[in-house]
Amino acid sequence: MKKDNKYTEPKLEILNDHYKDTFSYIRDYIRIRDSLLLMILIVVTVMLSQIFSPNETKSAISEFINAKLNLTTKIEVSFIGSVIWFGLFALIMKYFQTVVYIERQYNYIHKLEDVISKEFNGEAFTREGKSHLKDYPIFSEWSQIVYRIIFPATLTLVSLIKIIGEWVGRDRVSWLLIFNSLVCGCILISIIFYLLVVHTFKKEAK
Repeated sequence: MKKDNKYTEPKLEILNDHYKDTFSYIRDYIRIRDSLLLMILIVVTVMLSQIFSPNETKSAISEFINAKLNLTTKIEVSFIGSVIWFGLFALIMKYFQTVVYIERQYNYIHKLEDVISKEFNGEAFTREGKSHLKDYPIFSEWSQIVYRIIFPATLTLVSLIKIIGEWVGRDRVSWLLIFNSLVCGCILISIIFYLLVVHTFKKEAK
């Protein structure tokens, strides 16, 4: 190792260990993110079924719950709908928090790579930064479009169609409908804040 290196070997070793730990945390949260994404897609699929095949979906959900919980009486379908709304909101909140954490850690690990790679003439410790962006520019851009535009837009569209469908044709307003509307509003607000945050991260990464 060159004598004029900025960092001594012990310091580089500490930086390397910290880099590995940070990358390990990112991988763990990516697995959590993917699991949450799958659960959100399942809930969204159920909501789409409620939109396009309401009667069949109501019967299927009621039978499924009664069979799983061994109930002798049927649960009110409107109550199940509210549970689905709240479940979607809870999953979305956790998903957004996880994605924001991952983005923050990626920005941080890029800074670590910049610091450590200087000690190796920029030829090492560039896996998640320069090398990734250089080797997979098109795929990286496409994945960003999916996560930051297409997925939030889909959630927004499904939520709006679902809540509008619940209001249309109602001769009276129930507490559950008001609750669903509030939850839908919280989902839309969360999506807006999420887009603002990830857009900020994108600016900082440039």
